[in-house]
Amino acid sequence: MKTLPTNQWTQELPWIDRPGANVRAYLSNKKTAAPFDVEQKLLFWQENGFVVFENAVEKSLLDQFEEEIEYIRTHSHDRNISIELQGKQTYTRAVAPDKLNDPGVKFNHLHTVSKYAAQLSLVPAVSQFLQIVFEAPAAVTQSLTFWRGSQQPIHIDYPFVCRQKRLAYIAASWIPLEDISPEAGPLEYYPGAHKIAISGFFNWGNGDIIKGADSMQNSMEFAKYLEERVKAAGIVPVVFCPRKGDVLIWHGNMPHAGTAIKNPELTRKSYVTHYTSLADYPDSWKIPSEQWDHRSIHCNGGYAFQYPWTDEKDALPSWTT
Repeated sequence: MKTLPTNQWTQELPWIDRPGANVRAYLSNKKTAAPFDVEQKLLFWQENGFVVFENAVEKSLLDQFEEEIEYIRTHSHDRNISIELQGKQTYTRAVAPDKLNDPGVKFNHLHTVSKYAAQLSLVPAVSQFLQIVFEAPAAVTQSLTFWRGSQQPIHIDYPFVCRQKRLAYIAASWIPLEDISPEAGPLEYYPGAHKIAISGFFNWGNGDIIKGADSMQNSMEFAKYLEERVKAAGIVPVVFCPRKGDVLIWHGNMPHAGTAIKNPELTRKSYVTHYTSLADYPDSWKIPSEQWDHRSIHCNGGYAFQYPWTDEKDALPSWTT
């Protein structure tokens, strides 16, 4: 269990988060080849905790991924795909096929069974940007596919996504599968609140800064704490209504939330990925290197792996062809 903030976060920071980090000086000693203004993006990330790349995802890839999700719905008992249904974790074979159309259904870790999902996680803008931030290739740790707005209270990722070797080596991307309406419960985030001076460290109990099975505090208490911190700092959330093909990348300490759904008839189709560096990928999740050819996707410098416990028979058509 990770317990001491000063040992588990502040002493193990990516270069850009370290005290006195100078982006321009750093880049003067590095050779970077990326199809975007690296300095501008890094400076914005350092100050705000997020970057947006517009029209950075091929629409054909998004369409292929949507078609594969529809394939899951129509062949739900052919494979055991992890899902969340009404807040509970289960599998496609365990539920009636029509339940996969219910509001709030979430598909878990499709990057381990769908080549299209893995490629979405590793689109060029994301893989190339995070490789600079991590000083190492990005590796996918988990992915979540939403059909409707989550309406999730304000939270930060790392207390929940914490299997990486160095806690602070975490980031996320959010890709819309369609144009997002402000009535559909869009995502919101809090620019600048990724800085520890603003967010602080929430004590889940006994000094723990990550949530565990025996935590004394709950997620609603965490949300209240964050609301008070961002209010005290005068930070106003930004509601994110992107167009299909855009991508948002946010810092692992960036507070964000799902806003209220105003029109329940609307979808908010989106794909979320969490990352660490390849060096920080959990040892217990690694597959043998001789299996990488058929159990991993290496794309644009980043990596997506099947979990050791992934049943290869559950792989979707895109992965196996």
